[in-house]
Amino acid sequence: MSPTERGMSYREENEMPQDAPIAKGVADILATPIRWHDAKHDPNLNVMLCDLQANILKGHGRDHTGHVFVSFHGMTPAAIADVLRGLAPRVKTALEQLTSTEHYKMTGEDGGTVICVFLARGAYGKLQLPAMRRPKDPAFVAGMRARGQLPKLQFVGIPGGLDGLNDPPQSQWGTGWGDEMPEPDAMILVAGDTTDQVTQGLQEVEALLNGTGASILTVERGEAQRRRQPGGNPKGEGLEHFGYVDGRSQPLFLQEDIAAETGMRWNPAFPPSQFVVPDPGGRSPLACGSYFVFRKLEQNVKKFKAQEDELAGLLNLPAKDRERAGAMVVGRWEDGTPVVGPSDAPVAGMPMNDFNYGEDAEGLRCPFRAHIRKTNPRSPEPKPGDPAPPPGLPAERSRIMARRGITYGQRQPRPDGADFPEDDLPERDVGLLFMAYMSNITEQFEFTQAGWANNSNFPTGNAGVDPVLGQRPNPAAPPNTHWQDGTVAGGRTGHEAQFDFKTSVTLLGGDYFFAPSVGFLKNPI
Repeated sequence: MSPTERGMSYREENEMPQDAPIAKGVADILATPIRWHDAKHDPNLNVMLCDLQANILKGHGRDHTGHVFVSFHGMTPAAIADVLRGLAPRVKTALEQLTSTEHYKMTGEDGGTVICVFLARGAYGKLQLPAMRRPKDPAFVAGMRARGQLPKLQFVGIPGGLDGLNDPPQSQWGTGWGDEMPEPDAMILVAGDTTDQVTQGLQEVEALLNGTGASILTVERGEAQRRRQPGGNPKGEGLEHFGYVDGRSQPLFLQEDIAAETGMRWNPAFPPSQFVVPDPGGRSPLACGSYFVFRKLEQNVKKFKAQEDELAGLLNLPAKDRERAGAMVVGRWEDGTPVVGPSDAPVAGMPMNDFNYGEDAEGLRCPFRAHIRKTNPRSPEPKPGDPAPPPGLPAERSRIMARRGITYGQRQPRPDGADFPEDDLPERDVGLLFMAYMSNITEQFEFTQAGWANNSNFPTGNAGVDPVLGQRPNPAAPPNTHWQDGTVAGGRTGHEAQFDFKTSVTLLGGDYFFAPSVGFLKNPI
């Protein structure tokens, strides 16, 4: 007889009692990639996965999302706690998510809506929790609005720090996020396979909040863009609005996922401790959560494509090869094939993840400033006897985040699986809802933005800023704006040009959050 037939939910069937024996600590569980199937006979892993929210260890996989930003202004700690207790039964746990994903693969049965709850620094203050029960990450405590305006940020092992994020002031943020919007205290994520599922989930959340004293500041809707490619994912590859496949090079921390990525020159396996941390407010010794960054990034497609075409002209690329200009800027062809490869043309199929930059050490095929080379440097892992790498490189893997972003905004209608129409070039109202989990906001998100994307001297001197996500102008020196079309067939080197490719991405809002354990949501004070 199934749990449902006995009148029990999956959570009730699998959740371990709070006094279950603890054979090992949470640090041991998080030290190496998790084999989640072991939860069937490992009570400690079961407790942890039943208390951890979904979407952290593995993306929820839904193509439609709603993001409700909430204020608890004027509410008592008891009233806020009641709201969180009301949300807790609706939150999907990591174990529920992983089990339903496996069930979907076998049967095709919809796994249902995913709801997750995130708290900003203000929520912990309004709950009046003691310091020992609050997340302590300094960037989280300060908030994104303050951190984004700092001229300098300090990082471990970098004397004097680095220039800051250079975020635009809040007065220049988008509708609903400008000066009139206070800092959100919470964000509620509703994800579903259809827009109707999300709309229904948002209505349920709004009904739950109604009359509690909580107010909704703004709601963001996400809708994944996809394109089908021969030999690729039957569902279609995830696509961002500039037209490039996105989201392929994700870190993996489940043994079951790592086993599917074989023969890799870049190792996608990471310890969960890089993304999951003990929850100081949790109610179990194994309670965990994760720091979470949300940023609404608007994309000016018309500007990006115009610059892409201008760069192709300066490089004298023939008509059949003009897409190389955009591939050099992003670091991948539109279908996701890395431009670091030796071939002259993209190869259709599942986007390649089996590469590093050791085969292009001089940046001839993939420029050092290319977006994916800036934000995931992929230096070859040192082997015994290799010379010591340059300072900073041993720590580069520690900067990687678990990205969970989704596109937003409506485009022209297009056939299912087709590319964007050539004349569909929006200048506003489309972009990316950037979302990422991590264990340290300063050393992961902020370092990636300030130390890599904004830094014209990374990964080598005069590399230039990231042309996609960089938020600082290139220095005036010509090497920072030097492009060449790379090594092509026959070993000949293509044309070179000087061109300052300026970012077409603008920050419109966001904040830093913490995804607490389900046990905390059930019993926050």
